[in-house]
Amino acid sequence: MFKLNPRYWLLALVLLCLLPVLSVVAQDVPTLDYYFVAFAFKPEDLAEVEAAANAILEPEIGARVRFRTLTFTDAPTKGQLILNSGDACDVMSLSQFNPFTTAVATGGLADITDLVPEYAPTVRGNFQEDAWNAVRNNGRIYGAPVFQGGTARAAFWVRGDLTDKYNFDWQSATNITDWEPFFDAVLEGEGGDVIPLISSDPYWGRQWWPAYYGYDPISESIGAVGSRGLVGVKVDDPNTQVVAVPFTPEYRQAVELARRWYEKGYFLKTPPIDSEMIALRAQLKFAAFQVPFGGNWSTKAMAANEWNGVTINVGFFQERMLVTTGNIIGSVYGVCAVSQHPVEAVKFIEEMNTNVDLLNLFNYGIEGKHWVWVDEANKIVGYPEGVDGNSVGWNPNTYWQFGDRRLVYLTTPDDIGLFERDATVLADAIISPLMGFVPDLNPIQNELAQLATVAKQYCDPLDKGLIDVDPGLAECQAQITAAGMDTIVAELQSQINTWKAGQ
Repeated sequence: MFKLNPRYWLLALVLLCLLPVLSVVAQDVPTLDYYFVAFAFKPEDLAEVEAAANAILEPEIGARVRFRTLTFTDAPTKGQLILNSGDACDVMSLSQFNPFTTAVATGGLADITDLVPEYAPTVRGNFQEDAWNAVRNNGRIYGAPVFQGGTARAAFWVRGDLTDKYNFDWQSATNITDWEPFFDAVLEGEGGDVIPLISSDPYWGRQWWPAYYGYDPISESIGAVGSRGLVGVKVDDPNTQVVAVPFTPEYRQAVELARRWYEKGYFLKTPPIDSEMIALRAQLKFAAFQVPFGGNWSTKAMAANEWNGVTINVGFFQERMLVTTGNIIGSVYGVCAVSQHPVEAVKFIEEMNTNVDLLNLFNYGIEGKHWVWVDEANKIVGYPEGVDGNSVGWNPNTYWQFGDRRLVYLTTPDDIGLFERDATVLADAIISPLMGFVPDLNPIQNELAQLATVAKQYCDPLDKGLIDVDPGLAECQAQITAAGMDTIVAELQSQINTWKAGQ
């Protein structure tokens, strides 16, 4: 039922062997430039997977796709530049690494309001109206959410070999500071060969996580690139008052924790760039990864791909999930404003969310070469004999960006029944009062640009513990005020008030 249709393989062979012959014909078939994040691949394998994808897509939607890969390091800046450069672009996967709200604000995305119901009806039906409000701007739809169905809470992904070695009861460590004895044990016991926590420039190692401290960040793009946002609304505030978070007691608490942990040696003294961090992680130079989106999915695939196969446990230190608009726009397909083929682009989005063969081809590559069945009845896959996450030629390792997670093959029996477990967490979740609100950032573009510049210089080091809280916090506050923070807050407050009045 879920095996790749033999006709697709026949077409793939034709495409690979007869490309020169078909080149003239192919000119009559639209080619969609699709930008997405990929963890690791070999160029020759990318070409094979692309050919196999086109063997599916041409008969289904009458278009081909050209793979345009981004890295986790360049996606935050390169993705937005591509959207506004005039370069060929038809579809782009947007996420926390390549923000949807920024893409909309800068005019990089096409209005697909009228195209989605006709050409992506399944995607349209996957979400309730509140979710579609998350991808609207001035009432128009500029993105198609990707169904994840998961839950996300602040957690540590922590090496099981080290929690065992130091006899640390990680399941009982339900408060963030409960983990300090473990980090201290790693520092002492590993002699400096293992750093307790991952950090990187620009993203990881921060301590200001809005959801953990009870804030809806409105848009995490408001601040430095890679930050978690510098404005917010406290979810228990009945007045939904917008605040500049560096002026809140919660932010001070976060940066004081960051500074203490930095001084204790829990982080590298200089945050490495993402590619260096990834290499060090694979060499097991870190003990844990502090993430805002720990979930119920098994970590076995991540462990194989990123941690050299060691067991990775999920230690939650946030009791209840906070559901915000950001949960919806954490994975979105956008059609590029410069696309000459918007209809085919929306058809491609629908196909990625409905075609099991295509979706799993993007995730896992070609059966027999990049993956094999471990338990076909339960749709569990693994690597072929002699292949692992480091040697396989196709390993995007970004299951969240390609399509409906319910259709993705599993990598472990631990994930059977996952959506039922997620439902239990969601039933107890806190729903933000701003759920469905998406700010229009166009009126404050100048202020946002100035804010990003000063936040990078004065607030980012504070957020990561690189400088003393006093006078660092005062300098951060003064600089963001001078950059126009009051104007940003006032504009967002006005938009929220108008939005609330219409609910």
